[in-house]
Amino acid sequence: MRSRYDVWTDALITTYSGEIAGITLGARYREVIQWVPAMRPYPARASVSTSTFYNIAYSITHLIYTLNDYNRYLLSPDWLPQEFQYLKTNLEETVKMHDSETLGEFLDTLRDFGMTERDPLIRTVVEYALSNQNRDGSCGEATDPDIYTRYHSTWTAIDGLREYGWHGMRVKFPGVQRLLGGQAEPAVATKR
Repeated sequence: MRSRYDVWTDALITTYSGEIAGITLGARYREVIQWVPAMRPYPARASVSTSTFYNIAYSITHLIYTLNDYNRYLLSPDWLPQEFQYLKTNLEETVKMHDSETLGEFLDTLRDFGMTERDPLIRTVVEYALSNQNRDGSCGEATDPDIYTRYHSTWTAIDGLREYGWHGMRVKFPGVQRLLGGQAEPAVATKR
């Protein structure tokens, strides 16, 4: 049986892709986004299994990715306060788990909220990520037989380490921000 967070992650990605392509793939993105308040509060890491933690983590990171067009727009932590806090609280957990893929997604999405190496937490985890690369520069388990796992771990780690040139502060699809339950988005996007 799949967890509700796992199902939600797939729904976010599928409906986002459908919106970009101009087709409906089962539902509209706004129909999936409206479930954000129902997914909260997110259970504490200590209270769930490792697989449930991953399902929650990836639902949060993919909520952020689909809202900001995969790192195109900066998001305000006020719009997603519980998700922002979950990522900050559990970033060091990804270090303890030696999981470069999840660590990369957490770093990447925290950057989407405007965090940088000026923040001691980000700086510490970036230093950890850089010092734990494989000899060939890749990340993750180099001998994993699954090619997806090998390349995706490196890809997300790189995304977590890089800086972005934002196209303002807003969500990808106008009007969906009000469905999140946080503060309203600004009337005019701001450049950063």
